[in-house]
Amino acid sequence: MSQPRVLRLQDLPIIQAFEQSRAERFELDPVERELKSWHASWRKESLEHYLALSWSFGIWSQPDKGAPALLGYFLAQPQLFFRGLTQTLWVERLVADDAAIASELVEIAYKISREKHFQKVLFHLQEDAPVESAIFQLQKVQPDFVELK
Repeated sequence: MSQPRVLRLQDLPIIQAFEQSRAERFELDPVERELKSWHASWRKESLEHYLALSWSFGIWSQPDKGAPALLGYFLAQPQLFFRGLTQTLWVERLVADDAAIASELVEIAYKISREKHFQKVLFHLQEDAPVESAIFQLQKVQPDFVELK
């Protein structure tokens, strides 16, 4: 069972630990891992920006004992007057180790956008965090973006 909630600045070290653990599985070379982390969406400066806006969500486990673990998350912010639309939710990063969690995160972004009367949700595609397996029909608009109307 999982529990979604808005991410806060206090979650920054948990997100970084989650991402570093993922990076160790995908990139074996520690030097290459370090270089990629300098430009990653989950670097400290980026997280401080996104988490302060309160548009980012995480899904946490609900263990019987101990602290909940992060299962996946997305970093987002509203974009005003983007591509002729009044309001668009920009999702910079959506990552989960499980396709079902990724779909749940896409659904959260969709529901928030509908509730706030946004016209679209744009997802930035990244090699290590595919969102194509989501239950929604995501349309590719550029090589590294998909949208959800």
